[in-house]
Amino acid sequence: MEQKHDSSLGPQEAAMIGWIHDFAPYGVITTDCAFRIQSWNHWMEIHSGRGSGEVAGGELFKLFPELIERGFVARFNRALEGEVSVLSTALHGYLLALPPVMRDSGFHEMQQTARVAPLRYQGQTVGTIIILEDVTQREYQSSVLRRQHERDNILSWALAHLLESQDPRRSIRELFFKVAEQFDLEAYLLYMTEPDGATIKLQAAGGVSQEAQDQLGRLTASSALGRRLLGSRRPEALEDLQQSTAEESILHSFLGFHACAIIPLIVGDEFLGALCLATRIRARLQEGELDLLSTIGQYLAVALGKEATNLKLRSAQSKLSHHAQGLERIVDERTVRLREIISELETFSHTVAHDLRAPIRALTGYCQVLIEDFSASLPAEARDIIDRLHGACQRLDVLTQDLLEFSKISRQEIQLAPVDLDSVLSEALFLSLAEPSSITVRRPLFSVVAHRTLLQQCLSNLIDNAVKFVAKGARPQVAIWTEYVWTETDPAAAPRQPPFSPARQTSRSVDDSPAPSRKVRIMVEDKGIGIPPEAHGKIFGIFERGASSAAFPGSGIGLAIVARAMQRMGGACGVESEVGVGSRFWLELPSA
Repeated sequence: MEQKHDSSLGPQEAAMIGWIHDFAPYGVITTDCAFRIQSWNHWMEIHSGRGSGEVAGGELFKLFPELIERGFVARFNRALEGEVSVLSTALHGYLLALPPVMRDSGFHEMQQTARVAPLRYQGQTVGTIIILEDVTQREYQSSVLRRQHERDNILSWALAHLLESQDPRRSIRELFFKVAEQFDLEAYLLYMTEPDGATIKLQAAGGVSQEAQDQLGRLTASSALGRRLLGSRRPEALEDLQQSTAEESILHSFLGFHACAIIPLIVGDEFLGALCLATRIRARLQEGELDLLSTIGQYLAVALGKEATNLKLRSAQSKLSHHAQGLERIVDERTVRLREIISELETFSHTVAHDLRAPIRALTGYCQVLIEDFSASLPAEARDIIDRLHGACQRLDVLTQDLLEFSKISRQEIQLAPVDLDSVLSEALFLSLAEPSSITVRRPLFSVVAHRTLLQQCLSNLIDNAVKFVAKGARPQVAIWTEYVWTETDPAAAPRQPPFSPARQTSRSVDDSPAPSRKVRIMVEDKGIGIPPEAHGKIFGIFERGASSAAFPGSGIGLAIVARAMQRMGGACGVESEVGVGSRFWLELPSA
């Protein structure tokens, strides 16, 4: 159609109309009031495939009869009445059925935004004007983004669902329905490998008959499908199965699948199984569909791996619990037996020590009679033997007395209470054989929670040892003082680890009161012969004596009595010593 210009138009108006006709990037059509086409620009010629000469004077509704079928005639009539109609792709998709420029857009018609408006001249409506814009690419991109958004939502949902699930094998059904809704899938098969690694077992299925599930319930590498599933290590799309003559044709012939995705379930290097998702209405998978199904398969594999790990962990915990219960039972039985043995030993030691005293006293008495009444008539050698026998009897009597004292401490009832250390120490010093000038007491002495009699006995034993174990000809020098120490329960103070103590207890006091964070350490220091390092951990045991103390009298029970008494009072004891320098013994008790 040759473009005619009104002679009354100026050059600019004429040029604009010419540009619209020849170069406008959108379609422009004008009609008269009978909807006969008056102009058809170059854009329309290109996209419709019809030249302007072919359509000039033709009726619009005969050229595009679908306008009548789709109910658009009313909009053109309203345009003659002065109304402007705007049509969007969201509601109508397109106005005129034109082929899309993008072949792979997925649309059968060009997507358009359109405007139908009255065409006026000198105040009169002389026809209509139609303006079309191709938005196919925009709609395609929007659809891609929309699909991507939907897929992201599915992935997020699948991940959250599987992470929350305690039984992912059962959750696969709900997961499949969510995915099938988006991708038009009709069936799924979830296979898990057996422990032998050569068999794969159907764990869950949907969209397939029970007969098929029974027949395909367990597959080995000897079957075509079993070999395919066991050998899968990367996602794979099987398409056009209705035309396939390959070994996986059972998927079509028996299950009716036209296309399917096989997703291996792998965690680390461990192959757990395979997931098969299939459709019976499409011969091929959609673009990007395999990647999305593969991601979901990875999520499922992680959930299944987590489930397997949890099962192993629970099994191990159960075995450990049974083992721990067995050990606890054995420990309880042995503890009861040990307590019985200890009680029997304590009773035995008390009985032996008590019963020995009578014959020992008799021996001592007879020796005393011989010495006093018959020493003049006895040979010198006999008198020497009697003197030695008398000394041995006295030492044996001291030993039995110490054993009785040790047994008494182990058996007596202990009641703890605040104790004034100053008065207890005064009593211990009064009973001691030490010269007062050899003892230095650094006051103040802090009060402690203890048993008064036992604490006095402990101090007496330590003071007696400090005075006794000095070099020949040396004068004893003993210092006694107290200091506070802090336990680890007090975060404000740095913890201090005491030296080794066999009597150190981690349990609470016998009255079960909470242990305070501040404790009192009673120090007894001497300038005696000292104790070698290898003996520090042994001297608190019964009958244990250091090598350097062999020349001094004693039963080897005094420090054992100290250790047992401190244990009964919920305290601790220990020693720091160096040979030839001296020793520092300490008793640790709760502060009062």
